[in-house]
Amino acid sequence: MIVLAYDHRAYDLMKGVKDYLNKKNLEFIEFASPEYDKNDSYSDYAKKANEYILSNKNSWGLYACRSGIGVSMMANRYKGIRAGVCYTEKLAFLGRNDDDINVLVLATEEINLRKAKKLIDIFLNTPFEGGRHIPRLEALDE
Repeated sequence: MIVLAYDHRAYDLMKGVKDYLNKKNLEFIEFASPEYDKNDSYSDYAKKANEYILSNKNSWGLYACRSGIGVSMMANRYKGIRAGVCYTEKLAFLGRNDDDINVLVLATEEINLRKAKKLIDIFLNTPFEGGRHIPRLEALDE
């Protein structure tokens, strides 16, 4: 299951992301306002999405806000969540391959829908390399 969490700054981008996921027949659950609401908060949605991911081990997160920084900070406050802000294909690859991110964070200020689709594909299709990276990840949860 793919878990979406985003605020009003990502509302338009995530409409396109949802269409893309539907076209690829990928299931998702959404934690966001059902309509544009400039008073909403990414922190509320990220908390709910994190809890869902942590209780459903085969879940992946796609979170978004204007810079990506705020929602990633909220996400990473939870043990077991590894969120990375990725705005290039290389960062998305390294985030999965080296750091085993389970939440891809999109910065709407930096990317468009076309780029988001590329990043999502890399995120969902790149396996974690393991090996020398494992001790680094274990240190995160100490």
